[in-house]
Amino acid sequence: MSHCGDLSGRDVLDLGCGDGTYALLAAKKGASVVGLDISSEMLAAAQSRAAAEGATVRWCQASIDALPFATGTFDILVAVTVFCFSRDPGSAFKEAARVLRPGGSLVVGELGRFSTWAVSRRIRGWLGSRTWRGARFWTVREPRRAMEAAGLKFDSARGCVYYPPVKPLAEVLSPFESILSPLGQFGAAFIVVKATKR
Repeated sequence: MSHCGDLSGRDVLDLGCGDGTYALLAAKKGASVVGLDISSEMLAAAQSRAAAEGATVRWCQASIDALPFATGTFDILVAVTVFCFSRDPGSAFKEAARVLRPGGSLVVGELGRFSTWAVSRRIRGWLGSRTWRGARFWTVREPRRAMEAAGLKFDSARGCVYYPPVKPLAEVLSPFESILSPLGQFGAAFIVVKATKR
């Protein structure tokens, strides 16, 4: 969420909100938040979590390919491991750009193609996981091109989470994250890309 800047008083849309992790973080930072997901099960989990934490978030069931909001509704859109599942990410990026206000930001986090996290999920797909079978894994180039094609101005990109998805190794290596992050996207579990609506 650090890539989103000051969220106080901002209108935020969490695309593919899942269990509500990022939507709840944004709400706690003073944003007016909508969490959107296509899965009713994930939205139910997010609602339960919000109720337990006493957070106010509006939940919406819809696809990222057809957002049920007027043009220019939000200041910030957050999308973490969402576009990788879209059959037509180019159109989904255009929908995201449409609902952003001029000067608003789109912050996208996707699994980096050259990481142990992507490898583990590819293997899950090969072993029959429907979730990961058709997923895409990204370099900075793909979301940047899609953002620019949607009329957004590319701002920045960085890698995050350089340790493997193994808890003991994560505990040992996570303190070195700030040293590894400036090295680029190779090996990063997540690629974080930010763009602004002109």
